Amino acid sequence: MLRHLRGLLLGAMLVMALAACGPANNTDGNVTLQFAMNVGDEAAACGQSYPGVGSAGTEIAFTDLRFYVSNIRLINAQGQETPLELAQDGVWQYQNVALLDFEDGSGGCSEGGNTALNSVVKGTVPAGRYTGVAFDLGVPFALNHADVTAAPSPLNIQALWWNWQGGYKFMRVDMQTGAPAAAAAPTMDMSAPAPTIDMSATAPASQGEMQESGAPTPTAWFIHLGSTGCQSNDRTTPPTAPCSNPNLPSARLDGFTPGTSVIVADLASLLQGVPLDQNTPEPPGCMSGPQDPDCPALFPGFGLDLATGAAAGSQQLFRLQNP
Repeated sequence: MLRHLRGLLLGAMLVMALAACGPANNTDGNVTLQFAMNVGDEAAACGQSYPGVGSAGTEIAFTDLRFYVSNIRLINAQGQETPLELAQDGVWQYQNVALLDFEDGSGGCSEGGNTALNSVVKGTVPAGRYTGVAFDLGVPFALNHADVTAAPSPLNIQALWWNWQGGYKFMRVDMQTGAPAAAAAPTMDMSAPAPTIDMSATAPASQGEMQESGAPTPTAWFIHLGSTGCQSNDRTTPPTAPCSNPNLPSARLDGFTPGTSVIVADLASLLQGVPLDQNTPEPPGCMSGPQDPDCPALFPGFGLDLATGAAAGSQQLFRLQNP
């Protein structure tokens, strides 16, 4: 009788221990990552204005809101990383790169945007229990210097490309500062077909001399993150060696639950130390060049060293939102 009671007690303790640890798996292997783009607690969107942003408390409105992610991994409780195999949907995902698009072509986003939106990344991992997620913001070198006119979607978007030498804009967030929400986009035509591009003016120079065509309005403030120091014979030739400044930020987020956690790109957090009331107008904002005077206040938010393009400290753009 005593032996029987001991067995029942041990069984009950085992059940309680398993319950405390949670279920063995929290995904069957089919994963949909939910992304959002916010300004603090508000969704970032075209056609709206957001006061009190940056170190000067500037009012902003958006004219573009897009970024690439790549090299996505899920992390278990032991810290082991498992790559997420992306679904090859022919639209938003190619190889290990996905595009998140939060502009809908309305309001000030009408110049270079479109109506299509995307806030998810879909893929598969072995069934298991995962408690973290990690990824890079941008396009890996192997895909970063393609011909945008021949590249598969989502690497075929002219507005997210500098040229063969410079590669892609990993993140494009265009803003009007102190402007109404429906402000028209700057006159810079970033959606023109490749044959009409001024190849001497659309990419960051290898030594960080940033030039883009057009004459943006004084209230424009752009974030165009991408690799610099990319060496090749000219801007129509891809580099054969990695760029000196990769500018490829990484994020690692703990407390993640597949299917319920939302990965939030919080622009208020990224911009909290940036004086958006100041910029050099040609071009306005940060184009990722080491000598760009608008970049030093911004790059720490990406967790990057502006001088080298390498990781330096913790990024403050991405966070998790859980129910």
